[in-house]
Amino acid sequence: MPSTFEGFGLKLLYPDNWSLVARAKDEGDQGVTFELPSGGFVSLETLPITREDEVILNELDTMIREQYEDVERENVVLPGAGDDERAMDLRFYYLDLVILSRVVLLDAPISTRDQMPIAGRILAQMQAEIRDFEANELVFAALLKQIRDTE
Repeated sequence: MPSTFEGFGLKLLYPDNWSLVARAKDEGDQGVTFELPSGGFVSLETLPITREDEVILNELDTMIREQYEDVERENVVLPGAGDDERAMDLRFYYLDLVILSRVVLLDAPISTRDQMPIAGRILAQMQAEIRDFEANELVFAALLKQIRDTE
């Protein structure tokens, strides 16, 4: 039986063995993080209309590169992506593991903009060790589809 997340205009089903990570008060209620049992995570954040996609993607790329060496970046087009959707995969090593961090920027649905008028985009980051990422890739795709299909 899947669990349900409801917040900032979204209602999403997710696996019941994932955990919602408690947010600090200073992080606000404009996002959510799910922790996978295998140690990966999915993070969703609303972003203001005023931020440009390439600036956001470059900031995330820089942040990862400051923490890890030999980061590979690849821009990707995901199945079902809208024309305004941007995505990149970042691959890097942590200990002896290859980590894949997929970052997706997509339009915030109308229900999100109704609750948060400044929110124009949603940033989704899905990150896990490469084998765990591949094992959960269909679930990640289903989450993105739910966001795309929200009205």
